This record gives sequence, C-alpha cells and structure tokens, in this order.
Amino acid sequence: MKLEGKFELAIFLRRPNRFLAHVFLENSRKEVVVHVPDPGRLIELLKPKTVVLVRQDEGKSRKTKYTLVAIKKEKIWVNIESIFTNKIFEKEFKKIPSFNDYEIIRSEYTFGNSRFDFLMRNVQTGKKALVEVKGVTLVENQLALFPDAPTKRGVKHVRELQEAVSKRWEAFIVFIIKREDATRFSPNKIIDPQFTEQLISAYNTGVKVVVVNCDYDPIRKREIKIKKEVQFIP
Repeated sequence: MKLEGKFELAIFLRRPNRFLAHVFLENSRKEVVVHVPDPGRLIELLKPKTVVLVRQDEGKSRKTKYTLVAIKKEKIWVNIESIFTNKIFEKEFKKIPSFNDYEIIRSEYTFGNSRFDFLMRNVQTGKKALVEVKGVTLVENQLALFPDAPTKRGVKHVRELQEAVSKRWEAFIVFIIKREDATRFSPNKIIDPQFTEQLISAYNTGVKVVVVNCDYDPIRKREIKIKKEVQFIP
C-alpha cells in the first residue's frame, strides 16, 4: 500500500497530552506542535531526541499543520496512525491466509451495542463475519503486546464478538502489528488484565484471533504492507 503526502524528518521533544507533541523539524529548522493520531501511551517509543516522521496535513478545522505518523525504533520504523490501520486491512486482507475465502461487504457495521470495522462474507459458505481491527505498536523482544493502555472500548468489542459467535455468526479480531520485528503476539495482561481475560475467553469460545506484522518503509519505498501472520500466544 503506497503512502501519500509530504513527509519530513523531525526530532521528538515532548508530549504535553495524548493528542499533541512538540517536534523539531530537521529541514525547516524550527519547533512545531504536531497532532499525535495514536492516543496510546507510546512511552517505549516516544522518548526525547527520538527520530520521527511527520506529514503535512493542513485543513480549516485543524489546529496543527502536521501529523506525527511514524517513530524510528533503532533500525526500523513504527507506524502510529490509528485510523490508518483499517485502510491497511481493507487494501491488504487478501494476503492473510485466514481471509482467503472472504470478501468485504461493508465497513462500519453495527451489531448489538457496538460498531465493528467490517462486515465480511465467506464466499464458499455464504456465512457472514464480523471483523474488528486493532493496531499494535508495542513490541518487547519480538513479542507484540496489546494494548499499551487500558481499553474499555476494546473489552466491549471483544465481548460483543463473543456474543455474535453464540448467535452463530463468525467473528474475527485482527491485530495488525505496524512494524516488522514481531514474531509472536500476546494480550498485555500487565497493562489491561480485563482485556486479556476477555480476549482469551472469546478465543476459547470461537472468536478467531488473527495477527499479522507489516513491512513499513516510509522513506525509500514509501509503502506499508502486510508481511505475514505471526503466532498468537493466549
């Protein structure tokens, strides 16, 4: 999936709240305030003097002219655009073996008290499936973890997926690791034991957990693409 926009390297300075950060633009040689599109903590990534990538995003309703889209972690880039995660799945899901027989019917589908990212259909059986997609940025020793902050919304989504399975629907939760260095994935029981418990319960009762990592090169190739499925460790 090709990346569009005007990008500029910067140095991260500080983050006064979840949605804003101060960076120093390398080309423009000035400090600016940028939008942070991931409300997670990101404390293992956003450290002072870390190299980041920003994109110019000017608009009448915007308070900032830039969005922080990626963080350099040693030799790799990590994408932190939460809204971008669904686009990756929509464009790239055919690369995931678990979805070989599926097609997207529509996005933003309401079931019960939740709105899920996609309604899909198995073209072989005709059975419909609810799909919720989550972006993952936290990796420790090649183990990806989600979430990096407590998520009541995530717990609700997983509970509703479990309810859908009890009503004979198919249900998937897809974790897209937006970096290439993860080989395994687990729910983050230290940060959010409630989400962990709910995910494991849902998995044991038929909700399918699919995890993939990504090749992400925003500088040279200017693209992000799903690489392969990785191991889920409940």
